[in-house]
Amino acid sequence: MKEFRSPAGDIYLGSIADGLRDVIHSFDASSLILIADDHTAAYCVPLLNEFTGSAPLITIPSGESNKTLESAQQIWSALLNAGVDRSSLVLNVGGGMITDLGGFAASCFQRGIRFGHIPTSLLAMADAAIGGKTGVNFHGYKNYLGRFEIPAFIWIDPTFLKTLPQNERRDGLTEVIKHAIISGGPLWDLMAKARDANDIDWLTVLELNTPVKQKIVETDPYEKGVRKTLNFGHTIGHALESYYMQSGQDISHGKAVALGMLAEARIASQTNLLGNEDFQAIIGLIERLLSPFELTLPPAGQLDHWLSGDKKKSKGRIGYSLPERIGLCRWDLAVEQEIVEESLNWLSTQVRR
Repeated sequence: MKEFRSPAGDIYLGSIADGLRDVIHSFDASSLILIADDHTAAYCVPLLNEFTGSAPLITIPSGESNKTLESAQQIWSALLNAGVDRSSLVLNVGGGMITDLGGFAASCFQRGIRFGHIPTSLLAMADAAIGGKTGVNFHGYKNYLGRFEIPAFIWIDPTFLKTLPQNERRDGLTEVIKHAIISGGPLWDLMAKARDANDIDWLTVLELNTPVKQKIVETDPYEKGVRKTLNFGHTIGHALESYYMQSGQDISHGKAVALGMLAEARIASQTNLLGNEDFQAIIGLIERLLSPFELTLPPAGQLDHWLSGDKKKSKGRIGYSLPERIGLCRWDLAVEQEIVEESLNWLSTQVRR
């Protein structure tokens, strides 16, 4: 078991058998309550029973469409009925939807009670559970209501990855690749050598990925500067998610962000920020490991509504986070609408080929 100590949140990487019970007991909580979705309640929570005892469980239907205020209200009602107080500890067991939703609910209840995360998806292990972002979707917009609240602890056990189908592991790999692009170094080198998504040692990946996200969050906990680099791929990615969600169609966060990174790398290339060699390396890596081209994209104009409502918008304009080279990303960059549309049209040609 490895420990990553930081003001951005203490993270334990390894088997839950190596000390989860001791970590939970260290908080001397008046009560412990678990939050999970229906999938993780069935497949992951039973693996925790040895360490959490008879702690009550709040179960939310799975899926991003359930990351809502209504689900938060369900959690608040259950916490109230369970007699939870400010000395209690909430344990969120699940992927990014549950860590976002459970963290948000706990951070608001009685003006904030302690919560820990046990991420069970690669996406949550690599990104969503780390950094203290919590939230719910609102009127179709991704994560529009939320708080920054550092979890009491995070325990990442790669064993849970065995419960995931291949497509969900690939979704999580999207955020690892994002971190590799903006940080470069050993994580990029490891990803660049991988032949496909099956050619990956997940423990090694998480050992390299965790400090990348943790260091950025520690430097800029409230996203005033360098933490905005973590939004690479997410401006267009979130617009795609919102579009498909409101259209009654399904697109995973990982696939949307993979497509977003492709489009935003194209923007960086077209604005002469990103050189062609690094552009081709980024595009090649995403295509090889993520295989994102499996759907029909909407016309560029149909994303305008969702882009214009992006929560990162400031003073009437969207600030994009774009790579200048592998290992260096800039943020708050204004981009002409014509270039955004060109990148989306280019993306459509890549999908259709």
